[in-house]
Amino acid sequence: MISLKQSLLSLACAALLVSGCGMLKKKQPEPAASATQVATPLPPPVTPTPAPTAEVTVADDAVATPEDFEDEAFEKVSDKSYKAEFDTLKKEIEAK
Repeated sequence: MISLKQSLLSLACAALLVSGCGMLKKKQPEPAASATQVATPLPPPVTPTPAPTAEVTVADDAVATPEDFEDEAFEKVSDKSYKAEFDTLKKEIEAK
């Protein structure tokens, strides 16, 4: 014999199936709206051509490297002053 729980479960499943079928129907477009709409083809995408780049030449001596500042750093920073110098550099970086 079918219990009350089984019959309620069967009834709930049947209700879900019946109500779910209405959700799967495709909506019909309105005939007036589709008649006035005309599909226009999209223009092909335009890809911009890159501008020619001029090659820049810079002399190697004009570019600063860490080696250019080593002598100054050894004169300016000592074992006793490195913490203060480090704090100064941190503040400069944070300000930017």
